[in-house]
Amino acid sequence: MPLSTKYRNMITDICCRMLSTDGTVELEERIWMNKLCEKNRHASELVGSLTCPDFIPDRDSGFDDGV
Repeated sequence: MPLSTKYRNMITDICCRMLSTDGTVELEERIWMNKLCEKNRHASELVGSLTCPDFIPDRDSGFDDGV
């Protein structure tokens, strides 16, 4: 199921604060985000693209990006 705008904004905010040098992220926020990623593929893909945008899967790894 696609994410609502509210959830996309919340995930983006958490990831940006995780990556910034002065941002703090509460444990509850990390737990919420991880649980959402376990249940929702769109959330997982968004977090992956925000935290590791240069990821290039190995052709032999069996990773299927849907393309």
